[in-house]
Amino acid sequence: MKNFNWKKFITATLVLLPILLVVDVLYDKIFKSLDLSETFALKNIFFKVAAALVGAYFFASYSNDKEEN
Repeated sequence: MKNFNWKKFITATLVLLPILLVVDVLYDKIFKSLDLSETFALKNIFFKVAAALVGAYFFASYSNDKEEN
């Protein structure tokens, strides 16, 4: 956990989650019928939160050599 940045992790999670929700709504609107009860169902929200956390983890743990110097 030497290269892990909590501030980046929280910020990236808070940015990625709404982006994933918007992308899902747009995808449903374009390719399927938009059903908000299905979009905001617990199963879908769980996977969106999980994807946001995984993406935020990789963003927060990635470090450039320039940042370390």
